[in-house]
Amino acid sequence: MVRHLTPGEQQALTARLAARGVTPEQFEQAKERARVIGEALARTYGDTIGRPVTPLRFATDVLGVEGSGRLLICALRETTGRPDLYDDI
Repeated sequence: MVRHLTPGEQQALTARLAARGVTPEQFEQAKERARVIGEALARTYGDTIGRPVTPLRFATDVLGVEGSGRLLICALRETTGRPDLYDDI
C-alpha cells in the first residue's frame, strides 16, 4: 500500500515514524504484514463475488486510500505494540 507514495512522501513518512520510535525494520515488517492481509482480503473478496480480484484492485475499489492507510496503521500497531500511532501520524 505504501508503494503508491512518491519517494519524497515515503521518506517523510519514514522520518515521522522514526521520530516516534518506529524503526525501519518495524516499518518494513508492518508493510509486509499489511501486504499479506491485503492479499487475503482480496482473495476472500474475489471468492465472494465469484471472480479473482488483485490486491491493488481491492485496495483501490473497496478500501480506498484512507482504508489502505488504516490497514498499514493496524499492521504498525501490531508490529510495534503502540496503539497510539494513528494519532501521531
